[in-house]
Formats: sequence, structure tokens, C-alpha cells
Amino acid sequence: MDNAEGKTPSFGERVRAFLDQSSSLNEVAHDPILTAELLLLVRMSFADKTVGAAEADAFAAICTRLLGLKGDELTDILKYLNDFGYETTDAQAADMLADLSEARKREILDHLATVAKADGEVDERERRLFEATARRLGFS
Repeated sequence: MDNAEGKTPSFGERVRAFLDQSSSLNEVAHDPILTAELLLLVRMSFADKTVGAAEADAFAAICTRLLGLKGDELTDILKYLNDFGYETTDAQAADMLADLSEARKREILDHLATVAKADGEVDERERRLFEATARRLGFS
């Protein structure tokens, strides 16, 4: 992907171009707490190695109805998380949320549980991710 001068854009130029595309994406990119929650939700979606329609629908519903993101921008948000959040571990994402209020942390855990249960079965990998996140958020 070359720019008008024939040069490959820098990392900063790629980020700026990405952020200029949409308002929800801009919100995600400028809110590390929201980004951390979304990363955990995506990881929960993939924890059992398959993302079925029910899990995708649960993720989309949480993003749009509960987090206020625009549904037509979810593909771009997922691309952003993949491109710029891939090095963030589950532990790092959960640690970013540790200072939130207890009510907000419970809400995040509820979102994770909703995605885990969406396909009617909670896989052992989903359970481990949920329990590890709960511990990092101060719940035993």
C-alpha cells in the first residue's frame, strides 16, 4: 500500500488514516479501556477456536446496544484490533480494567459470559479466560 509519493506509509500514517475513517473506530482508538474490553470480547469469541453466528451476534449486540458503537463500523473496529492490538495479551487487557468500579468490572464480566454462552456451550478455554479475567479484576 503506497501513498501518493510512491512510498510505503509509516505506522503513524497508517494509524491516522485508519482513525479518519469512522467515529466509532476513533472512539475505540482513543479509549484504552474500551479497547481492552473489546480485545477480551474478541478473544472470548475465539477461545473455543470457532466463532459461530451466535457468538458473532452476541459480540455485535454488546458493541452496538451496550457500548454504543456503530454496527456498520464493527468490521473496521475488528480490523483495527487485529492490526494494532494483537500484541496485547489477555492479562494486559484485563489489567487495564482493574481500576474500574466494581459495577463496571461486573458489567465487563457479564459481557464476556454472554459471548461465552452464546453458542449454548461454555468450552474449557472460555471458562479459563473468564476465570483468569475475573481474578485480574479482583474477583475470586
